[in-house]
Amino acid sequence: MTISSLVPVQLPKQLQHMKYKVQYRAPSPPPPGVTRTPEEIEAEIKKVEAEYEKLALVFIELPQDVMWSEPPVICQWYEPRQLWISTYINDYKFNEDKLTVQFRTGVLWPIGIATLRYSNMPFQGWDIRPDPNSPGVIISVTGVCVTATWLCVGNTVRLRWIANATTPALTEHFEKPYSVKKMIQLMREAACDFFPDFDAHNHIEGSCPKEWVAERHTYHAMAFLSRAYNFQWSRWNVSAGSRNIVMQIREAVDRKREAKFQLLHTTPQRATILKCNELSQELNLEPLAGLQFYPDLFTLNMSYGSVDARRAAFNMKYKLVETVFSMLQELKLCSYS
Repeated sequence: MTISSLVPVQLPKQLQHMKYKVQYRAPSPPPPGVTRTPEEIEAEIKKVEAEYEKLALVFIELPQDVMWSEPPVICQWYEPRQLWISTYINDYKFNEDKLTVQFRTGVLWPIGIATLRYSNMPFQGWDIRPDPNSPGVIISVTGVCVTATWLCVGNTVRLRWIANATTPALTEHFEKPYSVKKMIQLMREAACDFFPDFDAHNHIEGSCPKEWVAERHTYHAMAFLSRAYNFQWSRWNVSAGSRNIVMQIREAVDRKREAKFQLLHTTPQRATILKCNELSQELNLEPLAGLQFYPDLFTLNMSYGSVDARRAAFNMKYKLVETVFSMLQELKLCSYS
């Protein structure tokens, strides 16, 4: 048999390892006042396009189970130092309508998509009131991007609604009972975090961390009275300082006779109702005339509240009190609104 009679055999195609690494950063725009000729601008554009051609073009459709309130941050995993970097990311484009990202990269490392954890803070407003259709308590919090509403019933909390959401994330969990811990986990996984950590004030502008013992005690009193009162945020709270908590309060026992909101002022030493209100020109911490000394909100209600409001506090179920308290403690409404 001669060599010419042999039939050539086609080897199967297979992936071959190839080193690829291109580091490029697009030039920054010229400083203000510097003028360039059209020829210079065109030459620079062509140069940038030529460099971009060397980079890998990546197109990603963002998942719908995450709320993309702001453009996500693209990063890549740098194995030698065990950290995420964005050194090789160029020509980043985010399509808010189609929820897609496009960018060029000079390395084919694992890609990560990150969001700002506290993009919904500081809170723009909040409201706590008894649910008229169940023996529960409604907590509604308005963030920078979305508004979340929960219903606390017994030892469970239900996500009722999320307004202004950019994706259908979390809709599958609406009206389903969860523990407070599980609810926090679900919302954080969907990049809809309303639950700041102990050091969140270092990352959020416009917050005013309150004295923690007084804040925690106030949350417990609010939980006890959550079926008798309607609590709302006050614009005076942030500027009041760390030892002063200011919020709006009114009785909500009788739906037919809806009272007007008053300003509640609590400190580590006392709780009182202020003379001024939310619409006053300036905050005046002078209490109502004739109001006695009350060490906290609960004792204030025992003397200042109506008979129905006092009775409602003693009729509260322990499980509901602890659920509302846990939610308030995790939300930290007084420190971040």
